[in-house]
Amino acid sequence: MSPENIIPNPIVCIQKSSYTSLDIKKLLAPLGGIKKYVKSGDRVLLKVNLLATSTPDQAVVTHPAMVRAVAQEVLNAGGVPYIGDSPSREFSKGRLKKVYEAAGLIHIANELGMELNYNTRSKKLLIPNGKKLKKTPICQFVLDADKIIALPKLKTHSLMMLTLGTKIMYGAIPGFTKARFHSKYMRRQSFADMLLDVLTIVPPNLIIMDGVIAMQGDGPFSGDPFNLNLLFASEDAIALDLSVCEILGVEPVGIPTLKRAKLHGLWPENIQYPLKTTKEVKYTGFKLPSTAGYLLTGKKRPAKSPVPNKNCTACGDCEKICPRGAAKVVNNHAEINYSLCIRCYCCHEVCPENAIELRVIK
Repeated sequence: MSPENIIPNPIVCIQKSSYTSLDIKKLLAPLGGIKKYVKSGDRVLLKVNLLATSTPDQAVVTHPAMVRAVAQEVLNAGGVPYIGDSPSREFSKGRLKKVYEAAGLIHIANELGMELNYNTRSKKLLIPNGKKLKKTPICQFVLDADKIIALPKLKTHSLMMLTLGTKIMYGAIPGFTKARFHSKYMRRQSFADMLLDVLTIVPPNLIIMDGVIAMQGDGPFSGDPFNLNLLFASEDAIALDLSVCEILGVEPVGIPTLKRAKLHGLWPENIQYPLKTTKEVKYTGFKLPSTAGYLLTGKKRPAKSPVPNKNCTACGDCEKICPRGAAKVVNNHAEINYSLCIRCYCCHEVCPENAIELRVIK
């Protein structure tokens, strides 16, 4: 992604909505409608957010009602929608089935006669102008698409603060490769540059963000759902993320991907809001992750560490995901070797029992 590729005056459509009143057609009208992006016969990937096995009410995954509504618009345009993502941990058919089922997507796929991706192959692509990545494996299900519509979930993230449009295509990276990238790009700025490189090589044609029930606090898995009741649509991931920050009262340069985008000259000069403006839908009281105290106080970032608690069931997910081998299950309980821990918070993200807290340790 480079300055010459940015949209001069990007459009961000913001719509008040609930899951029972989704109007994707009206949301996309100012952008030119779904037929601007989908032609008859196009295979259209609906790139959802499926971090881990989770039900829709937890606000971790893209809500199935939204997936259904967007899929229906694609079908109406003559496209062939299919659903895909690469969740954390192993990228296998068995794991995909569990994640799809918990997210309510198997029912949606059966209802609309839609394909769920089970292809776990990948292909290495070169990124000639990458800031951090010069090549990376990309999931084949992403490369097979004629068009990509990304459907991110608006939620917090303990490492990146917010996971929005600029991070949604990280799911194009297969399984455990994501954990390796956490180890290789330990600093927030290098990790953010890597995410922007991924966005460059597999940019979505359209982004429709699920902010109806969003997440605040210690996301992306253990945060608190809250009613924001908003849908967003844009072609520009950075403009979309800047708009969310404005609504939530978050300083955008505190979001690593947006800070790096700013330094690379990728921020748009002007954002157009043809439906609701950010001022009309302001939200007060939004809670950032506990790792983001410096964004609120201006003081140095606290050294938060992952700390297993009594909820641990010794499932081993933390041990499997840890890129440095710092997390181990010992005597039926997770333990962290802090001399090895790089504070990437992968263990916190994937723990199914909310058994890993983030706090300052002495």
